[in-house]
Amino acid sequence: MNEVTAAHEQRRLAALHEYELLDTPAGDELEAVVRVAALVAGVPNATLNLIDESRQCQLTTHGFEGSDTARSDSMCAVRFETGEVTYLPDAGLDLAFAFNPWVTGLLGRVRFYFSAPLVTPQGYALGSLCVFHTERHELTDEQIARLKDLAEVIVALFERRRQARANAELASEVREQHEELEVAHADLGRAHAEKKATIVELRRSNRELEQFAGVVSHDLAAPLTVVNGYLELIEERVARADPESARWIGSSTRAIGRMQRLITALLLYARAGHAPCRPEPAALGDLVEQALTDLRGSLDGATVVVQPDLPTIDADPTLIRQLLQNLIGNSLKYRRPDRPCHIEVSARHDGGQWRVSVADNGVGIPKAQREKVFDMFTQVDPGSGRGHGIGLSTCQRIVDRHGGRIVAAETPGGGTTVVFTLPVGQHAAAVS
Repeated sequence: MNEVTAAHEQRRLAALHEYELLDTPAGDELEAVVRVAALVAGVPNATLNLIDESRQCQLTTHGFEGSDTARSDSMCAVRFETGEVTYLPDAGLDLAFAFNPWVTGLLGRVRFYFSAPLVTPQGYALGSLCVFHTERHELTDEQIARLKDLAEVIVALFERRRQARANAELASEVREQHEELEVAHADLGRAHAEKKATIVELRRSNRELEQFAGVVSHDLAAPLTVVNGYLELIEERVARADPESARWIGSSTRAIGRMQRLITALLLYARAGHAPCRPEPAALGDLVEQALTDLRGSLDGATVVVQPDLPTIDADPTLIRQLLQNLIGNSLKYRRPDRPCHIEVSARHDGGQWRVSVADNGVGIPKAQREKVFDMFTQVDPGSGRGHGIGLSTCQRIVDRHGGRIVAAETPGGGTTVVFTLPVGQHAAAVS
């Protein structure tokens, strides 16, 4: 057997095994076709033979008890791969069959023999529909044509059985996928419910935190002012007589100052999230000037360049003023000692929003921390003592309440550029 023939045989066998017919019950339909074949031929015996690697499998028979035999002994295996029918009124007169054990008497005494190959739509012969008799017999052209038809019916039944099996497998896969989808849907529903409950709880916690921050900030600020006043009185009396006590008092006063600044930052954070957000048309340039007025004591030689044609925005002016004051204040606070502080405030139209930028040439924010700095109490340099990690969190809350976004990036040449967006031409959604 050459390579081409061997390869074809491998494909033929693969096609045969794909039908899953060998060693399985034939079924009523195939048995009926074999009986009809014997009737059409006018002989007592008929069989449906399948040829695999080494044997002839008689899937169903009529007129005799079938069995498996070696492929080398099969009469059907001699010519079935040609795709043509074999018609022998007397097999003993054909040298290709005269010495076959089914003819000689070893397995049978076949004289009349007719077989129609069972050829798949892809052109592979699986076996044959065979009718035979122990006596010489002849067929008419009409009989031969009908036997060919029956062979095609058998192949069609093979195809239908295979398709039914494929459909069943597909249906099983669909059921499994549907079950998996139902499980996933149920999991998603639970996750959604848990997320919703978490959001409700988070909102409640935020409201309580805002209320707590507001109350605590107010309640702590008043006694600290009193304590600071008494420390100033004590300092006046002991500063000259007891320098060491004066140093202690100075440390206490500075600590109170830090605490007051922290309380103020907490109060501003609480107000940014709890106070009503009332958008209205506001000139961004005026809000920048108001923020600079509040920061005039911290400018200390810094240059602040404000874009001359800043737009009119649709926002809560009080909150945006607080936002700008925090951002410009940070730029002043985190300036570099080796060069004069330079700050630029600008804005540009970008689709349906304004992009407002506050850029400086200060110490900058490491790339890995540019998202984290908007989290509560996050500081780039905790040891510097220059902040509490609340200012940018407050900015985040203000921008969120206006339906915008805020990000930190690097200024070309070094420093930090903070960009926040605000909607154009419509009131931002107020979140209470």
